[in-house]
Amino acid sequence: MLATDLDGTLTKGGEDRVSPTIQKLLRKLKEKGWILILITGREKKYLEKRDDLKNIFDAWVVENGVEIYLPNKNFSQVYTTPEWMKFYNEVLKFPFVEPKKWSILFPPEKIGEIKALTEKLNVQAVFKQNKGVVSVQPSGTDKGLGLIRTLKILNVDGWIVALGDSMVDLDMFRVANFKATVQDAEETVKKMADYVAEKPDGMGTIEILKKLLKEEF
Repeated sequence: MLATDLDGTLTKGGEDRVSPTIQKLLRKLKEKGWILILITGREKKYLEKRDDLKNIFDAWVVENGVEIYLPNKNFSQVYTTPEWMKFYNEVLKFPFVEPKKWSILFPPEKIGEIKALTEKLNVQAVFKQNKGVVSVQPSGTDKGLGLIRTLKILNVDGWIVALGDSMVDLDMFRVANFKATVQDAEETVKKMADYVAEKPDGMGTIEILKKLLKEEF
């Protein structure tokens, strides 16, 4: 099984798309029987608009583990509570937040205000800082738990390879049997990885996927 991040791993990030080379390599892995799981901070409705991701992955773990979606079955499982949604709706009143479907992004300097609201509403939340922004999401959700839950939903087990580049990916690294990263990953991620590619972002991922196909790990 391959669990991979999107931005900074399969692509450079932003609106960069998954290259045809990476798409081809992922499909070759799938033909060999690999289960492919995309684990990202992005939300489902954004991913659904991207042609470069269609018909590749068996599952999407979105918003860093808050929702699991099986594209081929149109099945979705969300890990929120009524208390969380009440908090979510209150957070939307802040002018500095950027809402996703289930979680919210905000500037790091505003974390005190958001934490104060969690305490006021007695809501358990997880804060994740990634590339200059902070996300707040329901307690009991992260990329690692999302991966574990996805495997249960798919009813599969086996050797897990995790591919990521940033601190939020460490949660899925802890679940994996083998961890790989790209050259421009955050230093903590590179230290935890079993293999660090010689090249950055998508080019580094091509290097890793080729080695997986050749069974060099």
